[in-house]
Amino acid sequence: MPEDVPENCEVCGDSMDANHNANCALCGRIFHLTWDTRLPIRDCGRFDIDEESLALYFTCNDCVAKRPQAAPGPA
Repeated sequence: MPEDVPENCEVCGDSMDANHNANCALCGRIFHLTWDTRLPIRDCGRFDIDEESLALYFTCNDCVAKRPQAAPGPA
């Protein structure tokens, strides 16, 4: 596992998979996010595209809950 990926998800606390994670754009925590929807991996956040910059960004579930305006719209 790379050094910059924590051993456990910083949102749910479960063990982390080095290949299926993301960094929250709002708080910086690393959380579970699957890149292959066929795998049974928990998602502790979501991703969306910023319509102004057309950039892909990631937000953990805690930040989405605290800042509903940060929640991505329909993809």
